[in-house]
Amino acid sequence: MFANAPKLSIRFLICVCALACSVHGTANAEVAETVKAGSPFSMEFRDADIKDVLRAIGQAANMNMIVSDTVSGQVSMSLKDVNIWDALEAILRTKGLTYIREGKIVRILAVSDARDEDLETRVFALSYANGKETLPIIEKIKSEKAKVSVDNRTNSIVVKDLSLNIDRMERLLKNIDIRVPQVLIEAKIVEVSINYARQLGVQWGGQYTGGNTTVSGGVTGVSSNTTSGSASSSTIPAIGSSTFYPQTGDIGRTGNAFVVNLPAAAATSALGLSFTRLLGGKLALDLQLSAMQTTGNGRILSSPKVLTMNNKEAKISSGTDIPIQIVSSTAVSSVNTLGVQIISATLSLSAIPTITYDDRIVMVIKVEKAEPDFSREVNGIPTITKRNAEAQLIVNNGETIVLGGILVKNEADSESSVPLLSKIPILGWLFKTKSKLETQDELMIFITPNIVTD
Repeated sequence: MFANAPKLSIRFLICVCALACSVHGTANAEVAETVKAGSPFSMEFRDADIKDVLRAIGQAANMNMIVSDTVSGQVSMSLKDVNIWDALEAILRTKGLTYIREGKIVRILAVSDARDEDLETRVFALSYANGKETLPIIEKIKSEKAKVSVDNRTNSIVVKDLSLNIDRMERLLKNIDIRVPQVLIEAKIVEVSINYARQLGVQWGGQYTGGNTTVSGGVTGVSSNTTSGSASSSTIPAIGSSTFYPQTGDIGRTGNAFVVNLPAAAATSALGLSFTRLLGGKLALDLQLSAMQTTGNGRILSSPKVLTMNNKEAKISSGTDIPIQIVSSTAVSSVNTLGVQIISATLSLSAIPTITYDDRIVMVIKVEKAEPDFSREVNGIPTITKRNAEAQLIVNNGETIVLGGILVKNEADSESSVPLLSKIPILGWLFKTKSKLETQDELMIFITPNIVTD
């Protein structure tokens, strides 16, 4: 019967005798070899006395077992390739029984007969799991009389319960208290900016003097002051005043005002001509052509990295805190109170990775870059330029993906001109200025997660 039984296994065969006509079935059991705890074995019972079954399991596992007199009843079951402690626990729970360890002796009794002095106290020291987070899991499998607590100093769980429940907790904690893999998350933020600007402008004017008549480009070069008592005021701005022509001045080389003053802004090159002896010296003419062209390319690379455990949030940031003075007052008192408010301009990365069974990584990730723009200030306070991306995604281990990208492109053409005259073919260029502006900003965010096993 047992010639084909696997090594380190036992088959219990308990059959009802064909002549069994008594109230209790006759049970027979044969043990092929001693079963070690944790070794798989098979067994089959039919209408067997529970005490005989427990005694047979105790002999097979080579354990010292005492069965209480209150334990009674019959059991029928068929188990294949099971752990002997799992089989024992299944039988006991079916009949409302439990066991208590007392040194090398295992005592079987009914759960209802267990007293406080029968409870066992055991301490489970945790290596990787957190005691506070593990406690709710352990409390779900404890008995009603049990007490479970956490020792935060040693990160241990203290249990006082029946031995059967404590053994279940021990097996559960072995599966929970394991080393958790870590994930290294690297983000690359690439910013590329391209700008192009071009302007063409013209300035011309002069002065014609004939007889008692003088014609010039305008009254821009004379300063007239009016004095009233001790106060004086200027009614006509002086030469070079920003009131009229803030770009390149308002007079030519001859000292005469311009008729058309449409120069290129912040001109980088200019060609100027002056004619002072035209028409027998009666006409002085100034002509100036200006041009400006700028081209710029910029690239900024930011690469924050952060290492975190599986299912744990990680954050990393670097930046600048800008203090701002604020004034506050209350309705009761008219006294103003000065305070300081902090505005943060930082580069930050936060992520929660989850490793799947096939070594993929599920991530909830957020990347943000905020930087001060001192070219645009309000009362000396710079504006904050923000770029951010937030997403949930699945990535293969070591794979780089594009989390997001933003492309902003601006094109602008403008023209300043003198009405009607600027429409004359060819000559119209003497009455207008044209500018062209192109800017392009591109932002790309790359994410690369790597599972760290060492």
